[in-house]
Amino acid sequence: MELPAPLARILPNELAANPPLLSLLVANIATIVLAVVGNWDLASVLFIYWAQSIIIGIFAVVTILSADTSLIGADIGRAQAEAGGSPIIGRPFIVFYQLLLAGFFCVHYGLFHWGYYNFIVDSGLFGPVNFSDASIWASCALFFANHLYSYLYHRGGEVRGTTFVTKAFFEPYSRIVPMHLTILFGSTIALALGFFNLPGTLVVLVLFLILKTRMDIVQHLNKHHERLHPDEPLRLIAF
Repeated sequence: MELPAPLARILPNELAANPPLLSLLVANIATIVLAVVGNWDLASVLFIYWAQSIIIGIFAVVTILSADTSLIGADIGRAQAEAGGSPIIGRPFIVFYQLLLAGFFCVHYGLFHWGYYNFIVDSGLFGPVNFSDASIWASCALFFANHLYSYLYHRGGEVRGTTFVTKAFFEPYSRIVPMHLTILFGSTIALALGFFNLPGTLVVLVLFLILKTRMDIVQHLNKHHERLHPDEPLRLIAF
């Protein structure tokens, strides 16, 4: 049976050659175990997803600000030369470009997640988030460690020009789609089952965790495909 790319690459050899992917799977499995053992409400799981999304946004900003200014200058200069302008781009302009892009991302991405925080935590629709539960923060720490490790692991082998910065800007938004779906359909299912006095949290919880883990894997493989498989064309698949 042939799996669709990039999921076909999730094999033991791939995991051995891609330690950040293995650590990502471990973090997700650990979160599932903690959720089941701790009998988390859906709100707690959604908060973990929200926190991981914030972590990804933080590293997106770090990526934008730490990109290679010489490569960015060369790319912008080449585009300006093709348009009849000067190919020489000063470093202050490049730094301003990076700061502007990072600032816009922080505001736009942050507004989305501010709204999600209010809906997930303050609305009480999915249940309470027990912020005193150490396992919740342990899960957040696992995901932070994973994304930090992945950032450091892949940093040296990536061409960090304008294309790389553009990808870093847009990729975190792919997490907003499954968050939308979970909030919309999850709340509908939970409310419908609650109306009939049926426990619906576990059903929605399992559905969400499967969706989240799959999306994490796909996003990671798509993001680092060019470095890990330079001779293999990328065929994006939905989360």
